[in-house]
Amino acid sequence: MATAITIETEKVKTGIDYTRKIQPLVCASKRGKGNDELYCPLCVAVDKMTGNIYITDVYNHCAKVFDSTAKYMFKFGDIGGEGKMSYPSSLVIYKSRILITHSHDILKYNLDGEFVSRIGKQGKAELEFIFPKGIAINESNDDIYICDCSNCRVQILSKDFQFKSQLGSFKYPLDVKLSKGYIYVLDESNPCIHLFDYNHILLKSVISRGQRNQAINPRSFIIDNSNNIVIADYSSNSISIFNPEFQSIHHILVSEHPTAVTVDNHDRVIVVCNHNVNCLQIF
Repeated sequence: MATAITIETEKVKTGIDYTRKIQPLVCASKRGKGNDELYCPLCVAVDKMTGNIYITDVYNHCAKVFDSTAKYMFKFGDIGGEGKMSYPSSLVIYKSRILITHSHDILKYNLDGEFVSRIGKQGKAELEFIFPKGIAINESNDDIYICDCSNCRVQILSKDFQFKSQLGSFKYPLDVKLSKGYIYVLDESNPCIHLFDYNHILLKSVISRGQRNQAINPRSFIIDNSNNIVIADYSSNSISIFNPEFQSIHHILVSEHPTAVTVDNHDRVIVVCNHNVNCLQIF
């Protein structure tokens, strides 16, 4: 196992100066069951083509879509039938499709919220899940990586949703992200982020949970185009940013209990805050 790793910074830069992200440009929504209200938002993703913001709204059992200024547009998944959500967790947007983890399976929609198909069921075998959360897609081959939390593994599916392999075992994997050369898994363990190559060899475990200048209670994260790690740190009410060498470089204070963070293609950080605030902030 390698003892030292240098993560190459990719040629495409995000252009984000995180140190300038101090006050939110927009702070929208409130707790409730109305169309433009949120009740336990858990994951956020941005459509690169339109800038629209997609959020899983856990206790409203749906996903909601806002434009780039945080104006409510529409919701989906709250109508009966095969496409009805139950406690949706994470989502990913890829090639005009949305994949959402919820309960014990995966739901697939078009970008307009039209239901396409359901994948998986409850259980411990291949293509079975118990409380899946984080989800990511490998853009080089369309493989799908899913945190199968209570089964303590990450399942890897082909683009046609056939089981290929798995990563494990973890304590309780919360989120997974992919870069050009590496697989990152956020786990309940300490250190909390595990770095694998695409041969599924563990290269390094980084970022101490509960340590000063690290991450007290990370809930989700992203890898930006410069391979910085950007973490939603629930208990410190902040977004913690680490460079590709896993050194802490900045913290952004946000509203109470952030559960998700993403970076859009307009150089802004978008944060969803859970529980006490239930809001969408755009920095």
